[in-house]
Amino acid sequence: MKWQTLAKLDTEDLGRAADVYKSISSAGDRGKDGLNKNVAPGMRGKLEGRAANAALRQVGQLSDNFHYMQVQTGLIRTNIDLLQEILCKAKVRLNQALHEAEREGFTVESDGSVSYSSASPEDDDGNKIDGGTAHGADSEKRRAQEIAQEIADAVEQATEADKTFARVLRRLKADDELHVSSGDWNDTAADTKASRKAVAKTGPHLPQPPEGGNPQENKRWWDRLSDEERDHYLALYPAEIGALDGLPADIRDEANRAEMATTKGRYETELNQLLTEKPPGWKGRRNHINDTLKGIEAVESRFDRTGIKELPPAYLLGFDPKGRGDGRIILANGKPDTADHTAIHVPGTTAKLSAIDGDLNRMDRLWRHSSAAAGRDASVSTITWLDYDAPDISPGHNPTRGKFADEGAEPLRRFTEGAQAAQGGPEASHTTVSGHSYGSSVVGEAAKGHRLPADDIMFQGSPGVHVRRAEDLGVGADHVWAVAADKTADDTTVRQGGRTFHGGGPDRVIPTDKRFGGNIMDYGPWRGPMGHGKYWDEKRNGDPTVSLFNMAQVVAGDYTNVTLKQ
Repeated sequence: MKWQTLAKLDTEDLGRAADVYKSISSAGDRGKDGLNKNVAPGMRGKLEGRAANAALRQVGQLSDNFHYMQVQTGLIRTNIDLLQEILCKAKVRLNQALHEAEREGFTVESDGSVSYSSASPEDDDGNKIDGGTAHGADSEKRRAQEIAQEIADAVEQATEADKTFARVLRRLKADDELHVSSGDWNDTAADTKASRKAVAKTGPHLPQPPEGGNPQENKRWWDRLSDEERDHYLALYPAEIGALDGLPADIRDEANRAEMATTKGRYETELNQLLTEKPPGWKGRRNHINDTLKGIEAVESRFDRTGIKELPPAYLLGFDPKGRGDGRIILANGKPDTADHTAIHVPGTTAKLSAIDGDLNRMDRLWRHSSAAAGRDASVSTITWLDYDAPDISPGHNPTRGKFADEGAEPLRRFTEGAQAAQGGPEASHTTVSGHSYGSSVVGEAAKGHRLPADDIMFQGSPGVHVRRAEDLGVGADHVWAVAADKTADDTTVRQGGRTFHGGGPDRVIPTDKRFGGNIMDYGPWRGPMGHGKYWDEKRNGDPTVSLFNMAQVVAGDYTNVTLKQ
């Protein structure tokens, strides 16, 4: 690029192009949300049969197409916006240099060099010298060199940005098929990566989130961003934004859905290559990919249940297939930012992304009956929180070890603080934090020392919560609730077997001991296949079992209807 080209460049043309792509991306977002939140739920709530299922599949495909359009055109808009920003800065820089040259009486040549008149018409020997030369370190020469360098730097900045972003923009194009395939999403992942590299290379300004910031700091940072800056972060860094505690639920959901879609595309493409080429060690990678895809399928299945039995939209608040262990997932039923009652549930031993469907179903049922308990005038959000490495029953990963609870405690505290920050403060929603089996140990570790911002704490089949007394959890002993299926061998084995390792104090107290001091809820009558994983079961007619009813009352803050064990 020549300096004359930069000087005459109309950057407003780029701004107008970016606006066009912004409007297309927004239209994709509206189309996707309209189908997911209105059309599909309405169909599921009223229609059944093969024709309805076929129509729903078509709606799902159309929603996927809109989502793809939203993400891709959002990336295009971001690249154009950031290119425009750099070119504007380079043009301002050039114009300032040209103004300085004019003020100094210098001439800017066509090649960007700067001519000047010597400070003296003669050299030391009395000979005439040409303009553009000077004696030694003459100040006029230095100033001309400075201006020439500034012109060169401005042109180089613009040229480098133009080349870099042009390469990225050329690759941002879709095929002409109506079907968005895994290959298309795989390309989107590569496009996003290329866009991030372009930003890193050219250096447009994006306000950085606070390093190691707490949820309140994250929220303040996000609130200060302009709408354009938020859009750029969502386009370039969906995984990072989706994991940032304190941000609004709809923002985290949008970011994580984009990350999950591109992950699915990358993994399906890689799986096809593995099965074809079978390189050394391919089976381990194949197993990881298959497990991740199974988890994604479970999450998509939950999306598809929206509207069935009035189930609200789901919000994907966390997604990380690469996290230590078996993947991470956080999913909410209903929008927690506006919920009157919020339940955050931590699954236990063997919980993993590939097997998350069971825990998601449990939170579906808890939402349904908590909403009934809360009444029509109150809203409920139930959240499956698997953002820690839950132990397996294997050497080195045994649930008798407390390190998994130690490592999960701080992320759980941060998430709960972030949820409250997004809600508007601790008084905005009645919050219950729940833990099943080993998950109760995570909750206990997070809550001890009064460090978990919750109104109620609830345990199911707990092997111990690392404190001796309910009052040590910081919510008051009368707001600590525990339930045990103590007539079943599997539940008894977990609770009594884990007591030695997770019980509180020298006498290893667990929450279902009377001496612990909390409320011990009734599990209900013993009628067959109940046990350690059955606390959230429903009766055949859809009514809640006693344990599910009691937990729903706690979540809704209606303690008078909770039946306690005698």
